[in-house]
Amino acid sequence: SVIIETDTTAVIGIAAVVYLFPLVLFFALSSCQKADDNGDLGGYWKLMQVEYLGTDSIVNHKENSHFMAVQLDLMQFTALGVSHYARFVHKGDSLNISMIGADAPKKLLSAFGFNGQEQHFYVNKLTDKRLIIESFSSKLTFKKF
Repeated sequence: SVIIETDTTAVIGIAAVVYLFPLVLFFALSSCQKADDNGDLGGYWKLMQVEYLGTDSIVNHKENSHFMAVQLDLMQFTALGVSHYARFVHKGDSLNISMIGADAPKKLLSAFGFNGQEQHFYVNKLTDKRLIIESFSSKLTFKKF
C-alpha cells in the first residue's frame, strides 16, 4: 500500500484562495458601487432654449454656458458663473427636482425655468441626444453635450 502524505495547511490555504477569495472580491466590489439607472437622462446637458409659456417669450441659450449634469440621483446646474446641486426623481414622464442646501440663487433658478427651490417637470422628449421638459410656466430644450 502507498501512503500519500499531504500538508493540510497547504490544502486549506489553496481552498481558501480558490473558494473564499472570489467571494470576498465579489462582495467588496458590489458593495461599493451604486447603480445608476438614469438611462438617457444621465450625462451632461446644454440648455439650448427656454420658452416661457403663456407669453411670446423664448430665450435662446445656444451661445450661453448653461449646463445640467445628471449622475445617480444628483443634478448640477451651472449658469451665469453660479453652480448649485439638486436631487431628483425621474419616473416615466415625470421629473421632480429639489435644490439641496441653502437657497439656490434666483438668477440660476430663473435661467433654468424654475419658480422656486423645487420644480416638477413633464418630460416631453428624452433621447440619448435631446431632452425637452415642461413645467406649468416654461418649456426647456436641452442637447446632450
